[in-house]
Amino acid sequence: MAGMSRIAFPSLSALVACAASLSSQAPPSPVAPIAPGPFLGVFLGDADADGQTWVRGERYKLGLSAQGATFQPLFGPKASRDFPLTFGLAGCSIAGKDVALAATRSWRRTDDRFTSEHGGVQECWTVRPEGAQQWFVLAQPTTPGAVTLRIDVAGDLAADGDGPGVRFAAPGLGEVRYSDAVAIDAAGRRLELPVDVVDGDLVIQVPTAFVAGAQWPVVVDPLLTTFAFDTTVGDFQDAKVACEPTTGNWLVVAEEHLSATDVDVVMWRYSNAVPPVLLDTVYAENSTALTRNPGVGFVAQTQNFIVAWHNATANNFQLRSRQAGSTTMGTLLGTSAGIGADPDNRCAIGSTLAGDRFLLVLFRKNSTGTDIFANLRSSAGTSFGTMFVGPLFAPSQGTMVPGDVSTAASLTDKWVVVWRECSNATCGSQLVRMQAIVSNGGGSPLTGEATVTLETASVADHVSIAGHGGNLLATWRAFDAATLSNDIHGVPIGISGGLYAPQGPVQNLSAQEPNVNNTRDQFAPSVGYDGTRFVYGYLEDDGTDLLFPHAATVFVSGPAITWHEGHLPLSTVPGFSHQSFDLAASTRQLAEGHHLAVFQQHSPTFTGDVRGAYIDARKPGVLFAVNQTGCGAPSEPSIGLTGTPALGRTFTIGLGNVTGFPFLLVGPENFSLLPGCGGCSAGIDLSQMQAFGSASLSVDVPPAPSLLQFRLAFQGLTMLQTGGCPASFVGFDFALSDTLTVQIL
Repeated sequence: MAGMSRIAFPSLSALVACAASLSSQAPPSPVAPIAPGPFLGVFLGDADADGQTWVRGERYKLGLSAQGATFQPLFGPKASRDFPLTFGLAGCSIAGKDVALAATRSWRRTDDRFTSEHGGVQECWTVRPEGAQQWFVLAQPTTPGAVTLRIDVAGDLAADGDGPGVRFAAPGLGEVRYSDAVAIDAAGRRLELPVDVVDGDLVIQVPTAFVAGAQWPVVVDPLLTTFAFDTTVGDFQDAKVACEPTTGNWLVVAEEHLSATDVDVVMWRYSNAVPPVLLDTVYAENSTALTRNPGVGFVAQTQNFIVAWHNATANNFQLRSRQAGSTTMGTLLGTSAGIGADPDNRCAIGSTLAGDRFLLVLFRKNSTGTDIFANLRSSAGTSFGTMFVGPLFAPSQGTMVPGDVSTAASLTDKWVVVWRECSNATCGSQLVRMQAIVSNGGGSPLTGEATVTLETASVADHVSIAGHGGNLLATWRAFDAATLSNDIHGVPIGISGGLYAPQGPVQNLSAQEPNVNNTRDQFAPSVGYDGTRFVYGYLEDDGTDLLFPHAATVFVSGPAITWHEGHLPLSTVPGFSHQSFDLAASTRQLAEGHHLAVFQQHSPTFTGDVRGAYIDARKPGVLFAVNQTGCGAPSEPSIGLTGTPALGRTFTIGLGNVTGFPFLLVGPENFSLLPGCGGCSAGIDLSQMQAFGSASLSVDVPPAPSLLQFRLAFQGLTMLQTGGCPASFVGFDFALSDTLTVQIL
């Protein structure tokens, strides 16, 4: 029996030219909404450089260090600052005599419990979603008598002991509630105990009568919870997204603003399902620091995401890896210390499809000026080479605006960094610029090609780039003097003479994009590349000062940009506006064409939340259809399809139940009854048919826009298979399968 055959679409050019069955314009690409939602549960972070471990609950944080346990209530993102309360066991007396306690605390973690030994007293904390439970384990004393615990409290909120329990009020925001305690002995006897406030400390006393009859040890356990007037816990901003190509999983990172001085870096991991399914919520950084401007990329060889951000409290950049297939994170690393707290300090990750090294690009800005710093690192964090990107025209003016960096296909490939800067010290105009960074095979030093200016414009920002190898696309916002509107400009980037360079002139994408009102303002563009198509997105003013996200799909060949779809709405919720926009693509095998856009959505009365849209960039329509043309029952051959008939993809047509000599017939769809053949029908235009002597045919579809919506029919024929068309028709028995028609997406 014949084996698998392979066919490339260029060899079917005659079929393409004569096929008259191209479908009409299809509806817009399917868009599925993505909504991560708030954090629910408990997250336990790693110990930081100072040995402090931070735990996140739904409305609180708990930091455990040698100084004690710091309970930080989350009163909402509108709070002007944090109001931490530090609790520590300050004293214990039995029958009026003090018990010697350890001077410092060392915490031992067991699952969701933290324990510190103080001799005859254990100080413990159990973390729950709704609050943190402080409890003490008392060993049997040598001398009977009442046991008194004194807990020191440090913080700006005064204790109010006018029961029940103790309240620490923050006027206008809410309060921390420290409940009354319960004493429980080993036999299960219980006794409710009041918590008193004495000279600012909390005092709990277990009376002599309970102690005298107790089975030891005895547990004393108050509970801390947060009550806030603002029901919103966090304000999510500045989301970024990447797709790790081996697993196909997505990672969305964002700032979670818990107060004006406390911002965390949160990560939502999504599966490769269609649409993606939320797998978990993990924090890359959950201390009380002000951490801003996260970036995310991937290292495919190690199946890791790389997340980096600016820590405005520590005045440095930080980064860590995150496994794409689990919640496991690498060690928290710091770099570029002493840069200051300027909110424009931002990072970008140059991902890699091969090799274990990525490019960390730091857009650094402080009171002395600006620069762009590139650092080659492994996914384990090891640094292999550094260089300054540029040079910049007027670095002392601090006029550089952060940009983006492309993906590298291998260690011998190059990353391309793009950014916006002023043309001179007075910022007379803006420049969109790029420089290719060479990794020297993954070693040191890094080197850079000559810096290239892409465009000079009166306004130019939000510079973005995507792609790898010799196929890249850069986009940015620029002002159009003709329409007095902000438009999206872009230019393909390729290799000319061995160097990266723009391919042709800069193009006004907004002026060419189908269905766009070119007088509307468009902002914050971002672009992704799936190996075949580029999808770029942006925020557009709807004419009432509300911004809504849109996207467009294009093919790039040299300087030519061909639109596949334009002005695809990603969110249309009435009354809501949107801020920040980022977009990434999947390059996972069998998942090319999948893109994910993320953006901040808010209304005048609500804080921001991250929303997103899953985009299938392949042209929609009927993927395939099966028409009942087969005959030969009960021995009729079956026909089926695996893979996806889409640009840049491979699909396979296979026959089953074959007992004779198989052929696959290929051509334009055309149904005709075969006379004298007992109801058998041909599904292929016999005058334009090609036949392949095989039961399986693999079809390679090139990324050619002219093939979009092209329809092609396949039918199986098996010679000398009885039960189908009798020999009297053509001289031998044969059977026919049904006809399977595909439409190229």
